[in-house]
Amino acid sequence: MTNSLRLLQRGAGLALATSILVPASRLPALSLCPFKMLTGFPCPGCGLTHAFCNISHGQFQRAWQANPFGFLFYALALACLAWPRLSGKFPGIEAVLRRSRAVVWAPALLMVAMWIYDVARIARL
Repeated sequence: MTNSLRLLQRGAGLALATSILVPASRLPALSLCPFKMLTGFPCPGCGLTHAFCNISHGQFQRAWQANPFGFLFYALALACLAWPRLSGKFPGIEAVLRRSRAVVWAPALLMVAMWIYDVARIARL
């Protein structure tokens, strides 16, 4: 396992553990987002922490309202933690992913979708 994968797994584990231990209602009301501080508008990632905490506590409607992409990132965090077990059960999966262009395009398309969502969210303000 590479160091970057270990680091990603630790980050995912920390995010999930924190979201389980801290309910969204206990998060600070003050925004720590530099983009929002500078512009007054939310960035595509605004609300992801609240979404994670709400998902961990079964408050799915609140999670969706905080940021709908929270569900996708939560699933990705779980997948990061399960990766060692998955790659052990399916040894050819890493080779397939290395050859796949989806590994490059999926994150790019996700970012585009998040920016489109953010523009729509700002337009509603």
